[in-house]
Amino acid sequence: MAIRKPAMLVNPPGRPANAPPVVVEAEPTDSAVARRRRDEIVAAATDIIATEGIHRLSLGRIESRLGMSRGQLTYYFPTKESILLAVFDRMLQRMIEEMMADAARSGFGPPGSGRGGSVFDRAKFGLERMLNRPDGEKAELFSLAHTFQAQIRHRPDFRAKLAAANADWRAHIVADLEASGPATGPIPAAAKASVVMALFQGLGDQLAVDPAALDRAAVLNACLEVLRPLLGVSPDSV
Repeated sequence: MAIRKPAMLVNPPGRPANAPPVVVEAEPTDSAVARRRRDEIVAAATDIIATEGIHRLSLGRIESRLGMSRGQLTYYFPTKESILLAVFDRMLQRMIEEMMADAARSGFGPPGSGRGGSVFDRAKFGLERMLNRPDGEKAELFSLAHTFQAQIRHRPDFRAKLAAANADWRAHIVADLEASGPATGPIPAAAKASVVMALFQGLGDQLAVDPAALDRAAVLNACLEVLRPLLGVSPDSV
């Protein structure tokens, strides 16, 4: 049975402020209408963050864009924080889809398939892609992640969101390492994956804060020199 929230009192846009509120019978939370409205809210919030910055996001700005009342908005997302969590999901998914599509066009198979090159080849491709983008890799996504990190002591939901994203990313790298052949050396695959992730996350932070400060060609070469011994690639390998 579909779960239905209780009816709510709203004052639709354009209705006089002193007019009696309108009773709206709420649709089931898993209905097509509810899913569409949640998607509209997340899309509006994502656009505000991407084009104006996370500091410009507010419930009021979302309401203005969508012509919603506060009651209608908070029916679907009770707090601004709940919207931020949904926006993070959308931005991360979009970034992953874009990267996977670019990788496929360059001949790489899905993570763990072993097709298209080694984990070093994938890391090199990802670094080149990140450093060649004028604005880095989704600066606002990194800003949103920083917002979560600043509050993880007090927000277990923020911590869980970042932990889940990191776990998925780590698992993909480990799958690529395992597809490259039997493990060699004393460093576990998960530890290697964490180092690779730290490299990307650190560069993402710097690109978001001061992209002009990096000599991108020199940084790319330095990153590859760090990764070669970690990933078992000889110094003279491309």
